[in-house]
Amino acid sequence: MSAPTPSEHRYVVIVAGGSGTRLWPLSTSKLPKQMQALMSERSLIAETVGRLEGLVPMDHVFVSTTENFRGQIAEQLPLLPPENLIVEPEARGTPAAFALFASYLHDLDPDAVIFSLASDHAITEIDRFQQTLNQTFAYIEAHPGELALVGINPTRPDTGLGYVKTRDVVCESPLVYSVDKYVEKPTFEVAETYLNDGGYYWNSAYYCFRAKTLIDAYNDDDPRLVGQTSAYLKTGDPQDYLDAPVKAHEVDIIDTRKYPMVLVPADFTWSDIGNWAALHRSLAQLTGTDVVSRNAANHVDVASRDCLVLNTDERVVVTAGLDHVAVITTDDTVFVVDMRKLEQMPETMQELIARLRLEGKDALL
Repeated sequence: MSAPTPSEHRYVVIVAGGSGTRLWPLSTSKLPKQMQALMSERSLIAETVGRLEGLVPMDHVFVSTTENFRGQIAEQLPLLPPENLIVEPEARGTPAAFALFASYLHDLDPDAVIFSLASDHAITEIDRFQQTLNQTFAYIEAHPGELALVGINPTRPDTGLGYVKTRDVVCESPLVYSVDKYVEKPTFEVAETYLNDGGYYWNSAYYCFRAKTLIDAYNDDDPRLVGQTSAYLKTGDPQDYLDAPVKAHEVDIIDTRKYPMVLVPADFTWSDIGNWAALHRSLAQLTGTDVVSRNAANHVDVASRDCLVLNTDERVVVTAGLDHVAVITTDDTVFVVDMRKLEQMPETMQELIARLRLEGKDALL
């Protein structure tokens, strides 16, 4: 395959509608993790936009979000044109969001090739990141009836990520595999098996496709999905969008026999910052210490290891003899958790959120 070349039909959509409950209590429905500065002085979504500089023109960068986050995103991304914010009136799941922005960009440019990215990941090797995206863009431009995702080589069993099993090599340079199947958030024991067996990648949730191909694939699954989201674009009536069916996953609904799916292995270091252990690993790598504190002047520790302390006020947090523990303080909550348990039993956070709601503590969420 020839070397990738820039294309006027390339677009990037940053998906930024989630609330990040696995990083509660720091991430809440009012201030989700993508709007916060967890890895640097900039918010995660601002970092995501920043690493696109030079990849596509900035007027080809769009953000997909929900109405409740419109103001925050506009404030954090002042250079983003207002028309580049694609807003759901309410969240209806990622397939509806994908149908909405694919229809929006297809109306704007019938030849649009879209790369969708999550808004809340940590990536340090920007050159390699852009090279992988360029190669994936080029592959889809040469194979317009297919869809591609960027796969991450797993380094540990992880129950908070989806897995993709590859099948055959369909391109040697760059390396591209055909996709066999998806497994969404397996158990810890199954994830260990995947790691040992090989041939499985983490799903980064970075997808590349022609807008028309995704629309056709979604129409084949359920014409109401594109029909209702397209109607909303024309009428602006929120009810049109709310009548779209709720689907479980943005890719699983695609018939890959008709619309083949391929995987491009990532050539960069990546973290989805999906839970407290993931944030700890990223910050430990960044700071070079295994006991990480974002407010070191107000943290005193003796004999702890692999710990994370995030205290957002002036109280002094004192830790001693802890192992793999996160201590998170906010204005109204103190959260102490064994990070290993969260990785092995991710349902713990769901149960915790449900318990808080049951106890009438919705204001904390």
